[in-house]
Amino acid sequence: MEKKSLSFADGLVSYDLNGKFELTFNPMDSTFGERLFNTFCDLDKKQEEYKAEIEKADKSAVFEIMRKLDAEMRDMIDSALGAPVCEAVFGSMNVYALADGLPVWANLLLAIMDEMDTSFAREKKQSDIRIRKYSEKYRRK
Repeated sequence: MEKKSLSFADGLVSYDLNGKFELTFNPMDSTFGERLFNTFCDLDKKQEEYKAEIEKADKSAVFEIMRKLDAEMRDMIDSALGAPVCEAVFGSMNVYALADGLPVWANLLLAIMDEMDTSFAREKKQSDIRIRKYSEKYRRK
């Protein structure tokens, strides 16, 4: 029996994250997108919970709370991305640290979600063109 091989586009793209980690995913994968969106929402809720906890805590307990928050958020982010991203990208920085007015964890996830939105618009345009091309080619006359 002859064995043949087919190669096809799978949409996987590798992204360099701040020159510290290479993350590969298909920006059009709705399963990945849903997992990322749900994680973002969960992390946002956790951040609000911890903010309230920190406001009530005495000064010596704040650092312990922040370490706990950081560890939980790192686990959730790495799980959502399917890769050990946080250690490489953030190092020892707490992912709750602010940059450009947002926690760095939010900056990372928003950057990925923005890329997914941009990719969706681009792929939709290409898809319409390709579908039209094949529809015309194989249309019954």
